[in-house]
Amino acid sequence: MVQQHKKDIWLILRFHVNLVSEITCETPHDQHVYYPSYSFSGDKKLGAIKSYSCETGYRKTAEEATCTRDGWTPNHCVLKCGPPPGVNDADTLEITKKEYNTGERVEYSCFNKYTLDRPFSKYFTCEQGEWRGKIRCLKPCTVTVEEMERRRIELAYADRQKMFAPHDDHIRFMCQRGKVSGGVPLRQKCNDGVVTLPECE
Repeated sequence: MVQQHKKDIWLILRFHVNLVSEITCETPHDQHVYYPSYSFSGDKKLGAIKSYSCETGYRKTAEEATCTRDGWTPNHCVLKCGPPPGVNDADTLEITKKEYNTGERVEYSCFNKYTLDRPFSKYFTCEQGEWRGKIRCLKPCTVTVEEMERRRIELAYADRQKMFAPHDDHIRFMCQRGKVSGGVPLRQKCNDGVVTLPECE
C-alpha cells in the first residue's frame, strides 16, 4: 500500500515536471517592444528572463521580463503622456515636461481671484498615454463704475475701490444720495462671474 502511494506521487510529480517543461512564452510582437524578435530570441521556456527596450513613446515597466504561466510578466511597455492639457482660467504650478509616465500627476492652480470648483480635483494624472482628471475654476464677479452709475448705486464698503468678489462671496451696494432701492436686495452673491445688480430710483 505504501509502495503504491509513493508510486502515485512519483507519477504526479513526473507529469507536473513534463507539463512545466512544455510551457513556453510567445514573442511579444504586439506589446510595443523594440525589435522583439531579437530581445526575446532563444530560450522562451517557463522561468526564462529577457532584457528589452521599448518603442519610441513608450517606457519599460521593469528592467526584465520573466516567462510565466500567464505569459511574459510584467507587461512590457506602456504609453507615455505628452505635455499636460491646458485648463481654462488655471495654470500648472510647476514647469511642465515633454513626457510623463503612467501614474505621474500635475497640479494646477486657478488664476488669481478664481475659485476651484469642488468636488473637482486640482490634478491631472497620466494613465496609459492619456491625461485623466477634471478641473474647473469659477470666475469672480466684477462691477464697473459705469454699471453702477446707470443703476444709481455705489459700493457700500469703506474701501470703495473693491470692484470684484470671488465666487460665492457677496457684494454690498448702497443707493446714491437721495435715491431709494427699487426692491432688489442691495447685498448680492457672486455666482461664477455673474452677479445681479440692484437699482435705485
